[in-house]
Amino acid sequence: MKKILINKIMTAALITIFCISLIPISSACTPKLTFEDIVISSSIEKDTYKPLDTKTEFDISAKHIYATVKYSNTKGGDNWRFKWTNLDTGETVLDKGDQYNKDQKENYFEGILESEIYPLDESAIIPYGDYKVEFYNNGELIKTMTFKVNKPQTKILEVSLANQVDQNNVPVTTTQKFNSNETVYACAKVDYQIIGNTLKAQWKSSTGELLNENKIDLTVDYYSPSYIAFTFQWTTGSIPEDNYKVEIYLNDNLYGSFDFEVTGEVAEVAVTFDQGNKYSSTDFGFTITIPDNWTCDESKKAEEVGLSIAPPSQNLPVALQFSATNSLGDYSSYEKFADDASAIAAERQGWTFVEKSKNDAVLENGTSCE
Repeated sequence: MKKILINKIMTAALITIFCISLIPISSACTPKLTFEDIVISSSIEKDTYKPLDTKTEFDISAKHIYATVKYSNTKGGDNWRFKWTNLDTGETVLDKGDQYNKDQKENYFEGILESEIYPLDESAIIPYGDYKVEFYNNGELIKTMTFKVNKPQTKILEVSLANQVDQNNVPVTTTQKFNSNETVYACAKVDYQIIGNTLKAQWKSSTGELLNENKIDLTVDYYSPSYIAFTFQWTTGSIPEDNYKVEIYLNDNLYGSFDFEVTGEVAEVAVTFDQGNKYSSTDFGFTITIPDNWTCDESKKAEEVGLSIAPPSQNLPVALQFSATNSLGDYSSYEKFADDASAIAAERQGWTFVEKSKNDAVLENGTSCE
């Protein structure tokens, strides 16, 4: 099984737009200053800034959250300010303000002040949690209002069976019929990946016998649709010809059961060298061409250098390991050293290791080897 996120978690970048509807008030005496309560909404009227669709709870998909305050008899040169706080983290999301009308400081005004938060990126979100919005006039706290962005629940959108997936676990070739040497992928597409949820795949025979179980605990939040892939593996190599099914669970609740067939045929696996990928090392003293799309990892220790080469798919059950060492330690010969290293690798992969003696041979290009 494997889980690869398409991108890192995208935290919301929050910005604001302030709009003031200023209407001067003529009065021979000092008018009474008044402020109405803060109103939280998902939209406002374009011309009047009147709040629309007022609410105190929002889904994670919310793209705009507005806070508005209606005021009367404020003096032009006075100051106002909105402060937004995430109560769960204590983070100040936004703290910004201005003067009511700096050009007419002796006049009095009425209107609506508006402050807004929203993600800069369409793929970002306003983080879930409890929030507080405070409104200040000339540095004095006047009004406070709270609202909540609800934590989303992970939901499975669909499940596809495939014999090939890309680097993001998206199924490339969907099918319900597999050759015995192919990898069976069950790809669960979810709307969100939310910490605390668990996905599980149970692979069963046609009679209902449990053959294998994969389980993935979600440990990071991810707010875009993505795939989580489970794989069906057989401990002795090729999958026996038969009918099977896989059951997909979310938090131990069954989402669905999906049947598939494994035939006795063996799929041809092509290995190409068209990309010209090469590995060179002065430690090894040689250069080797890497098959297309294979991975190559180098490891270094004080007395040993290693090179691992692996295919991109489990459909090709092979791995190559090169080692260069200046000390055999407890090994009396390179042959025993190689056999023991191969046995360890086979055990890790669940393969059957067959120990064979080394023989002199000649490669197709005429190179002698042992």
